[in-house]
Amino acid sequence: MNTVTAAAQADLTGEFAARTSRSAEHYRQACACLPGGETRSVTLYQPYPVVLAEGHGAVVRDLDGNEYVDVLNNYTSLVHGHAFGPVLEAVAAALPNGTVFPAPHPAQVRLAEMVCDRYPAVQRVRFTNSGTEASLLALRIARAATGRRRIVAFTGAYHGGVPDIIDGGPDTVRVPYNDADQAVAVIDASVAAVFVEPFLGSAGVVPAAPGFLARIADRAREVGAVFVLDEVQALRNAPNGTHAALGLQPDLVLMGKIIGGGFPVGAVGGRTELMDLTSAARPGSLSCSGTFNGNVITMAAGAAALAALDGSAIAELNGRAHELGSRIEAAAARAGIPASVTRAGSIMHVHLADRAPTSAEQADAVPAAWESALHLALLLEGVYAAPRGMLDLSTAIGDDLLAHVAHGYASAFGRIRDLITSRTP
Repeated sequence: MNTVTAAAQADLTGEFAARTSRSAEHYRQACACLPGGETRSVTLYQPYPVVLAEGHGAVVRDLDGNEYVDVLNNYTSLVHGHAFGPVLEAVAAALPNGTVFPAPHPAQVRLAEMVCDRYPAVQRVRFTNSGTEASLLALRIARAATGRRRIVAFTGAYHGGVPDIIDGGPDTVRVPYNDADQAVAVIDASVAAVFVEPFLGSAGVVPAAPGFLARIADRAREVGAVFVLDEVQALRNAPNGTHAALGLQPDLVLMGKIIGGGFPVGAVGGRTELMDLTSAARPGSLSCSGTFNGNVITMAAGAAALAALDGSAIAELNGRAHELGSRIEAAAARAGIPASVTRAGSIMHVHLADRAPTSAEQADAVPAAWESALHLALLLEGVYAAPRGMLDLSTAIGDDLLAHVAHGYASAFGRIRDLITSRTP
């Protein structure tokens, strides 16, 4: 790190520390009882994370009283922002009657009917407590249905903490995202399932190239593999899901985030014959238990959130995201900083590079120090985005707050100009 870069980083870190002393103290306390002071890897960044104490709508507040416009929304799950009225009302109505039972409950059927009616690829659905659990269940279904073990996934994709996918292994084949030729070559009659996102979420919101997903789906169908489309993030981007918007017919769809209304949730939906492999009424079925699967609070909150996310709300979200992305790129150009914004619906990623990446490998080429500096600069400007550059919008953000975010990026680019222009990646 050269002198200019070190000085710019030190200035940001010093200003951040001066205004977040209570967060610093909390982090020191947390390190005494939590590994690394956190219990969720993505919440840690240098020099220490801001500790958020409350959130209302599109604004969150930390322990020191600093306010931020939240453009992360718990990594896409809070599509209506914090403390959304209809969700609070639904939860408040459910709480006095109990939160979870070792039995079926009407709230499960209500949300299941909403999901099946809304998303055409979902004929049956089973709820879990996270996207990770949904991925695990989908993998078990695929292996049981095909009698095979191999899976194909894509470099940079995130399907939760599923060991076979996140850690790899002898039964896992990884292919660069958007490389349809290579994917088609490795998807053969030994493959149980192909897992793919409509865009690479955690690897930089990298959109799928035209025709890429359709080729993958066709090849999976040709060899009898289960085509699993991960819409844990993408479900928010189209009224009937991204699969409907793209004309895809996945065998299984992974869901989560928005269908829980801000509470822990995951789900697998898909073709009846595949989903019925998990039916306890079926001899030799795949066991799928979970103490909190389909708990009353998540079901009630999810139904309220999903009901409020209609086509007009989604169109407005996506339009605002397009507007913000354009304003961010224009601000970077004025500052003389290389930047491009990739976008999928209301989910975006700001890349400190002239060209938008088409793969995880290209997205990873941006120096980590640049991303860290931009993140700290945004916090100082009252904008709460992901340390890696991702952001997404909620229905709670209005014109004034959107303008605040655009201005925050412009000011943040000014803060990090010396750091970025003092070296090239």
